[in-house]
Amino acid sequence: MLPPQPRLTLGFILMTVTLNAAMPAQAGPTTPAAGFAYVNGSGARPFPAATPGETVALTLGGRRPERLTLRQLRALPAVRYTTTHPQLKETFEYQGVTLRDLARRGQFDGQDIRLTADDGFVAIIRAADYQQHPVMLAYQADGRPIPALKKGPLTTVFPPDPNRFPARDYGSQWAWYVTGVSPR
Repeated sequence: MLPPQPRLTLGFILMTVTLNAAMPAQAGPTTPAAGFAYVNGSGARPFPAATPGETVALTLGGRRPERLTLRQLRALPAVRYTTTHPQLKETFEYQGVTLRDLARRGQFDGQDIRLTADDGFVAIIRAADYQQHPVMLAYQADGRPIPALKKGPLTTVFPPDPNRFPARDYGSQWAWYVTGVSPR
């Protein structure tokens, strides 16, 4: 049996943790997770609000659902790398937001991700893939917005590692026209 003081302290800690878990998340900037090479800073700058009439580009599900515009996605920490799109058979330098950071923002990191495309296509990305590797939702190819003919405006991009992400296994996971990211 514990003396009264430690029991009160443990009770207070458990109550605080429970209350914090039940409170809604605060909107604000996303700080990037460690381990990826980001190209546009630390994410500490203010996150822009959507302007009236601005088109929603992505619906983010999870415990903190959001409707994000392309301008807001561009304000999030980004990664950039060159890889070949398996369906187009073309190589681009892609830039975009990592799925890991989107999952953190929606508060479903560590869970498999469901990507939904405008045409109804659904791709599932395993947590082990996006947490350890910079799998991104790209909004830019070769320094320009991705046109629809090149699978844009938002497309899933895997790092250029054919041993880890072989086209025969991951080619169908390159979802394009992505409009939603949520937990599986």
